[in-house]
Amino acid sequence: MNLRSLMVWCRYGRRRVYPWLVLTVAGWQLLVECGQARDRAAIRWMATLVKIDSVKLTEFFNDLLW
Repeated sequence: MNLRSLMVWCRYGRRRVYPWLVLTVAGWQLLVECGQARDRAAIRWMATLVKIDSVKLTEFFNDLLW
């Protein structure tokens, strides 16, 4: 596998994992931070939840169960 195809797969993986990373970091900031940083973390948390495609997620869990 050459470097170009590796970069394409890395970019694809990053796009798939990115919303979950944001949720993890924002959740941690909600627990640890205080003041305005906590408010920004709450906004990031809610905005990221909206971006996650819940239909695909539900289909994935359905496939796992059945």
